Amino acid sequence: MKTSTIAEAKNSLSQLIHQLESDEAIHLTRHGKPVAVMLSEANYQKLTQKNNGLFQAIQQWRSQLDEDSALTEAELKNLRAASQSREFSWDE
Repeated sequence: MKTSTIAEAKNSLSQLIHQLESDEAIHLTRHGKPVAVMLSEANYQKLTQKNNGLFQAIQQWRSQLDEDSALTEAELKNLRAASQSREFSWDE
């Protein structure tokens, strides 16, 4: 995994773009923490096509469901109420 600070990326953008063309993603960091990822256009297209394909597959699957097999609003509320919540904090 190639990493670069934002300052380094600013100073060597054209070199990083050449590296992206060789099919390698570059992770950008600020103060040692990852903040962004640079991708080649080809990799970006692959990612967006997969997401569209997944969305279309889910939509197709949902359209094939019988109305009788779908959960009612009351059943969904009971399932949501029964699920356990998780502890979460933005701090590490």
